[in-house]
Amino acid sequence: MVRAWFVDEDPKDPRAEHHRIPPKFVSLEELYRTTGVEYFQVDPKNFQLDNTFRKLIEERGNQGIQDIDDLDPNDLKVLYVEHFHTYDEFRICLEGCGYYDIRDKFDEWIRVEILPGDLLVIPGGCYHRFTVDKNGNYRGVRILKDGVYQAHIRPSDQLRCRKEYVKKLYNGAYENRYSREEEEGVKIFDAAEQNAKA
Repeated sequence: MVRAWFVDEDPKDPRAEHHRIPPKFVSLEELYRTTGVEYFQVDPKNFQLDNTFRKLIEERGNQGIQDIDDLDPNDLKVLYVEHFHTYDEFRICLEGCGYYDIRDKFDEWIRVEILPGDLLVIPGGCYHRFTVDKNGNYRGVRILKDGVYQAHIRPSDQLRCRKEYVKKLYNGAYENRYSREEEEGVKIFDAAEQNAKA
């Protein structure tokens, strides 16, 4: 079950959870509405045969699959620099635990914890960064539209893809995905709601 929360401002060890005090969790709906980031679940052992994954590939055209594993401290340092990509990026966790920090429309960090089977779609133009948890065990894949990993480091707000993303974000393009899915009977696992009930 995916969890997302607002990040504290403590610069120590990026691999810690970095909850605010008290913790402030974010629902999938709020994550989508304030960042455009989408969440799906796939079979981590056979993701390429998973119907959800195949449908996304067919609809969006992302074909370039790259393995992400054996991350050393230098890799993690590079991936933790705030950046965005020109096109939507798919990220799937296959083993271990990873954290994606996503900048929301209010310029705050939301941390999304991904575990095996979690698939995030990060919109082109959306600032983000990545690290692993303290166990350091992570294996995943990224699927890019053009197959070429190119990161635009902040600030890169002058690029067209960033301007288009910001325009969508503030014009309500990311408003209703999860409410539509609930109406259609798709089960959404929302850790923020579960934490609120606990």
